[in-house]
Amino acid sequence: MKTSQEFLQLIFILTAGAIFGIAGPGATEELDPLLRLLVAKGVITQQEATSLQAESEALEQIEASAPVADEPSPQTVAKSCPSWIDRFDAKGDIRLRYEGFSQDGSYDDDRRDRFRIRLRAGFEATVTDWMKVGLEMRNGDPSDPVSNNTSFDGGFQFKEFNLGQGFLEIRPNKRFGLIAGKFDAKKWWTVSDFQWDDDVTVEGLMTNFGLASGDGVFKSLDLVAYAFLLEEQKSGSDANLYGGQLRSAFRLGGDNSLKIGTGFDVWKNPQHVVDLTASGALKGNKITNLLDSDGQLISDFEILNLFAEYKNTSNKRWPLKFTLFYYRNLGAEGIGADNDTGYFGRIQVGDYKKRGQLALRYSFYYSEPDALFYVFTNSDTSRGSDGESHRFDLRLGFIAKTYFNFTWYNTKPVYQEDETINRWQLDYIVKF
Repeated sequence: MKTSQEFLQLIFILTAGAIFGIAGPGATEELDPLLRLLVAKGVITQQEATSLQAESEALEQIEASAPVADEPSPQTVAKSCPSWIDRFDAKGDIRLRYEGFSQDGSYDDDRRDRFRIRLRAGFEATVTDWMKVGLEMRNGDPSDPVSNNTSFDGGFQFKEFNLGQGFLEIRPNKRFGLIAGKFDAKKWWTVSDFQWDDDVTVEGLMTNFGLASGDGVFKSLDLVAYAFLLEEQKSGSDANLYGGQLRSAFRLGGDNSLKIGTGFDVWKNPQHVVDLTASGALKGNKITNLLDSDGQLISDFEILNLFAEYKNTSNKRWPLKFTLFYYRNLGAEGIGADNDTGYFGRIQVGDYKKRGQLALRYSFYYSEPDALFYVFTNSDTSRGSDGESHRFDLRLGFIAKTYFNFTWYNTKPVYQEDETINRWQLDYIVKF
């Protein structure tokens, strides 16, 4: 309707100009200077000039009356995107590292240096309100489960990129959740990086049961149960890991909180994993558990752990966190020395998530030879078990979601004869 009115308005103005455009000599004074010149030169007539000017003025009036389109807002642009894009949450990080080692008798000049990179990139996609799927790719040697690092060497060879995670997560309500596939178990599980290296992603399934919750000092009680697949055998029993963890959280008033819990792991046929390491098919941590003369594990691995985690955030600039783990292998067999107990402790002061923020951290690792199963423990201590290690971290927040991290490890064996090793790392981490 509006277009028809504009068209009729244009016809009316042009017609009026044509009717009333017949004027005397004085009418040329009202014309546009260019039209007056053309009339004076005899190129066009007075009537033609008046009609042209009327047509031009009519078009200008229509354009002036038309609404001006606004620039689309970011919200409008976002709404115009396909709805399925909102279901995807992309995430990842890149870490550049310089790393050095020092150990008497192990390297030329007792020293080694290298430069490394770690890249992780993936997404989580929401299928429904209670279901999501996840996928993540990582660089690194696919036969090394405890490290995603790739060294800068090999004459510019291309670097491997592998499946780090691929999982289905189901949470129909607040009291139950299940995740299956290959995934980072630390999202639902409370473990130290001594027991499980930060780069490990497990394979199998994990469930979470919210048993109780409260509004007072008591906050929550939940149970985590899991079954992880280690090595399938064509004949004979497979190697698997079964376990569970019961944990409770408390509010201690103000900005104080406490989490305590206990867990129990049972390793079925772990000798299959030892055989993989001995053959070179499985890389990563060296075998530090006790073996007999035939290369067989002396102990079974039925590991009990107790833990506590305390936080105080009253000082936003310098929050405090203290963590303690105790390990006892109930399946350990003695060979003349205690070999079934382990400890992990960590204290952290400060934060590093904003520019200029600083965090300081000290960690203590202690494991007798068979207190932990060697294969998935912290690879940076250079001792899967049978090790006493001190770790110092300094983290400095930088621009956006980036920070610098300096780490120093000092490690020596508890039982076996070996030289003390020092290891230092300088990292720059960017999250995206």
